[in-house]
Amino acid sequence: WCGDYVISALLLVAIAVPSITVIVVVGTEWQSSPSQRGWLILGFGFYIVAGLRHLWSLLVKLCEQILYLRVEVRRFAAPTLFEAITDAVAAEAEKAGGTCSFDQEAVQEHDKLTGRIAVKFRFWSSQARKIELAIGKRPEEQDLSCDQLRMQALFQPGEDVVFGRDSRLERREILVLSARTSSSRVLADKKLLTQWMEGTYTNFVKPVKDVVNIYALQESSSDWVPEWKFERVKPCKSASSTGQSFFLERQSLGKVLADAKLWSSSALRVYMITGPPGVGKSEFTIWIAGQLGLPVYRLSLTSRQLTDERLAQLLSQSSVTFNSVLVQVDEFQETVQRWMTGASVGVTPGGFCEVLQGSTAMSHGVVILTGTGQIAAESVKCKLPAVFRRIHCIAELSWMSREDIGCYFRQFLVRFVPGCTAEEWSRWEARFLDADCWSGSRPISIDMLKQFLMHQITESSCQGLGEFLNAEAGSDAAVFQVSP
Repeated sequence: WCGDYVISALLLVAIAVPSITVIVVVGTEWQSSPSQRGWLILGFGFYIVAGLRHLWSLLVKLCEQILYLRVEVRRFAAPTLFEAITDAVAAEAEKAGGTCSFDQEAVQEHDKLTGRIAVKFRFWSSQARKIELAIGKRPEEQDLSCDQLRMQALFQPGEDVVFGRDSRLERREILVLSARTSSSRVLADKKLLTQWMEGTYTNFVKPVKDVVNIYALQESSSDWVPEWKFERVKPCKSASSTGQSFFLERQSLGKVLADAKLWSSSALRVYMITGPPGVGKSEFTIWIAGQLGLPVYRLSLTSRQLTDERLAQLLSQSSVTFNSVLVQVDEFQETVQRWMTGASVGVTPGGFCEVLQGSTAMSHGVVILTGTGQIAAESVKCKLPAVFRRIHCIAELSWMSREDIGCYFRQFLVRFVPGCTAEEWSRWEARFLDADCWSGSRPISIDMLKQFLMHQITESSCQGLGEFLNAEAGSDAAVFQVSP
């Protein structure tokens, strides 16, 4: 790019020096030989003007070619987009060896795959840095007129600033993206750069396979509006897995899953899941979030400081980072009890209905209300008709049936007791179900059965009836298996 400026300067000199020389010579002859003035005008005027016009046109074309498209991304204004572009720039720099001999900042953050806190090198540091890269159109972007755009990413760390009542330290980081363009192709370059930035954002927020990100409200002071913060990563369970990764699919929840897969991408769907404690309501919420590829935003309406206005603000597009989310309202029976007594503090039924179906409601996504069976009682439906009119499906999770107990017994223990044939498992399952406590004659929840099986495996380990084997890929914990 510096060469363009040198060429421009040389062109200016090429225009100025001959022009001054010609003007001086013509002026001298004009003064010394008045009789030759007509010949000077006729002989040199046309060529002088033509030469100057040609040089001027070259200068104009060169100036048009060195115009720049410049975009600023501020971390405080758009933190997710800033990190998304950083990931894309870092990936391109790694390919070209652009991370050698540069400062990098070490941070601790949750690993997206394992959910564990890991040490990572951040691409930027406290020093300014410049990276050059080329972005090109992908196969699905054939409508773009330009094939590739060379771009420069300039990172400016900014000053350290103390924020919040908790006095956390932040930097005013700015990422400046600039590319050479011209008046004829600036619109195509803008379109290409915009689509590239949207692609980086989409890839950054794309859910990682087999895990669900959980977000919750956190506040630095009781006087401040709480903010959504990343809380932890939960692994997705499935019906084909074993041990702790096994998920027992219940027939009563099939309608909720089918409805969510059909409509949650284009409309907001609200579901109510009721049942006694320990039957798997929260586990189902995480499971369906994994099926839909959505992050979970956990929300409690029991706080007295959470008003209608704050709830609408927390669920607005400016507060929620992702395009579509699953909002879980846990322990909803406590909120219903407060509404039934007519208490005027906290979120009101009207404010909650406005969030579910009003001018400020989310355009798509899922809201799941979980609680005990009393929230779906007829007396509650009569008292709060507006709330239940906005609920699209109500499902009940009851105690485990005899078939559920047998299925969970087998799938949970297969991980710890390998080598058994299907016939052997059938005998062990029948023998287990013959016991009075597990025959289905008494209320059994998933949590009760899981805790019992975990206790039995612990006893087997204490008695030396098994051994620990090497950890599986992606896990740092050894697997205990009972000896045959």
